[in-house]
Amino acid sequence: MGDLGKSDANDDAQKELAAVTFSEGPLALVGAGLSVSAGMPTWPMLMTEMHACLPPPPTVSLKHKEALEEETDFLWRAQEYRDLIGEEGFLGFLQRRFGINPIVKDSDPVVKLVKLPFRHFMTTNYDDVLLAAHKLADRAEPRVLNWSEPDDVRTFIAGLRNSNSPRSLLYLHGRYREPKSIVLTDNDYTERYVRTGGAMRRLFAIFAIERVVFIGFSLNDPDLMALLRDVNATVQSKDPRHFAIMGLESPIRESVERNRLRTRYGVQPVFYDNREKDHRGLIDILNNLTKRCSESSKPQEEISRPKMEPAKEFYPDDPEKGKWGGLAEANHRKVSATVRELDPGWFEATITVSSTNPDYPLEGTVKFFLHPTLIPPARKVEAVNGEAILKVQSYGAYTVGIAADGGQTKLELDLSTLEDAPLLFTLN
Repeated sequence: MGDLGKSDANDDAQKELAAVTFSEGPLALVGAGLSVSAGMPTWPMLMTEMHACLPPPPTVSLKHKEALEEETDFLWRAQEYRDLIGEEGFLGFLQRRFGINPIVKDSDPVVKLVKLPFRHFMTTNYDDVLLAAHKLADRAEPRVLNWSEPDDVRTFIAGLRNSNSPRSLLYLHGRYREPKSIVLTDNDYTERYVRTGGAMRRLFAIFAIERVVFIGFSLNDPDLMALLRDVNATVQSKDPRHFAIMGLESPIRESVERNRLRTRYGVQPVFYDNREKDHRGLIDILNNLTKRCSESSKPQEEISRPKMEPAKEFYPDDPEKGKWGGLAEANHRKVSATVRELDPGWFEATITVSSTNPDYPLEGTVKFFLHPTLIPPARKVEAVNGEAILKVQSYGAYTVGIAADGGQTKLELDLSTLEDAPLLFTLN
């Protein structure tokens, strides 16, 4: 194996992540690792700062303080601090600590992150680092939502299916401005995810339907990993649905860790070299991702349309419908398609153009004109053995227009009319 993060498998994972980020606009789930450079604490740092807030003896004995310092169960330890400091003092500490003005620089990973075409952001952080990064990156401020507010949750979930919905920033574990909404201690987690199952069910739905990229996480949180394992077992997709950009400190662990995350949790890791434990490799990954997304967004070769009669009726939600004569078979050619569900709510259509007469085999370039939301919306395929086959992934059905034989043959197929297609595909 070569240098850490330089393997063929890791390069393939980066290419796949870039393609998904550019074409699908996945969700980004941001953890504490992205806020450290802006002055926010890591979990161990936060424990140390809370420890300093403990009342002096005899209220809290020195022996108990020493025992707390050695405790590695941070959720339970945080609960102890909350109980010993008192509710008012504890919430006040959180508000002061995470309410500081973030120190964000243009070179920080978080600034590079918000420039990428993620549809929405979710975070388990309590601070305003992502908001500051949007401002510094000259991006529109995202709509701020709090998972503890039912109306905000409904707004976020509704926006997932609306391509025109503005970018949202969803605080999964609360925000410092509403300290009572913060999920930090053992009791907080129990109340949010165990006693009331609604939060876990909604998160399950998001992870089952959407593609999520984890950044700033070590992926060792037992509750999160149990959720991902349940989703992966339920969806039963042969390929990982989610991604995680992660530091790795040992080249020996790369293939083992990749296989574990892929098969058990449905997560495709993109590793960077973190043997120095400074996470500088994250910058390289984000720069590379930015470059690959930029290359994908460069103007593509324009695919010309044949001369066509104006459509009798315009369908704004399905612009190719009616433009190609409405026939799936003409001039010794036909277009057909099959559709399979890759993941819940995500489908792949295999569109085939072929000859209906062996005396007139299909040859040359066939042009496929798709829905404008599919990038690129016009594609060329060379006929091989008398067929031109195109695979396209999407949330739902649309009409495809076909130009073959140098534009002399025009075909049209409305995928929503396919009898064997999944019902959800035809309805979307």
